[in-house]
Amino acid sequence: MIVTGILALATGLAYTALGVITVHELIRHRRDRGFSHFGLSFAVMAFTCGTHHLVHAYRHLVLREPAHGPMQAAMAIGAVPAVVFIALRLEAAFGGRGDRLVRNRRAFELLPLVLVAAAARPCGRPCATATMAVDLRALLPNIVLFVNYALVGYFTARTQLARRPLLDGWSLSGVAMSGVFLTCAMSHLVAGLLTGSNPAGVLFDNVGVPASIYFMWAVYRLNKDSERDWNRRPLVGRAAPLGRRSPWAEANS
Repeated sequence: MIVTGILALATGLAYTALGVITVHELIRHRRDRGFSHFGLSFAVMAFTCGTHHLVHAYRHLVLREPAHGPMQAAMAIGAVPAVVFIALRLEAAFGGRGDRLVRNRRAFELLPLVLVAAAARPCGRPCATATMAVDLRALLPNIVLFVNYALVGYFTARTQLARRPLLDGWSLSGVAMSGVFLTCAMSHLVAGLLTGSNPAGVLFDNVGVPASIYFMWAVYRLNKDSERDWNRRPLVGRAAPLGRRSPWAEANS
């Protein structure tokens, strides 16, 4: 319970910080680069996801609600790519590179096994005793969030795989971004299945639904090159004019 609450608190604060940084960049570059659908949709997504996790932190740390093993596992697994992505994003915000090229081709090939091992430890006995009392008020919005964020993770993961031969390595920020949204999707699915609803949770999860649709739409448009946006390499490295590669760009711009 305490561990899950702390993980939820840290994740919620991290998403909120990312939203603040993104809004700052949108305001800073609004005159010379114009409007960015990706930037705005990312900021809205970050604030709603941050609130979602902060509500869970409040429920576990203040209301003392028990945490099921699958929820603890989802939070623990999601913390790995989140820490990497946020560290790179903060580095970029302070003028650093904001990305690394990992040339070791096997560096991420064992990642699925690592994630399974990380999930096995907290899941053990609590998984077997978890009660599957599904609350539709919590389930329905989280199902939509699961689908939308899984699609975002799919777009970024597919592109990383396509670009690996071209780059002769992996973009650490791109892999981390994909991991963030794939694990975020799983967290929403677990939350919808295993946690009951409360007024704040229902409110912010339903607000997050249109935010996730907007964000997924912006990612899809950039993925298909049908949207001209100065965030063509969104949230990866330092800001630069149009022509940067994005985590889903399969060829050099």
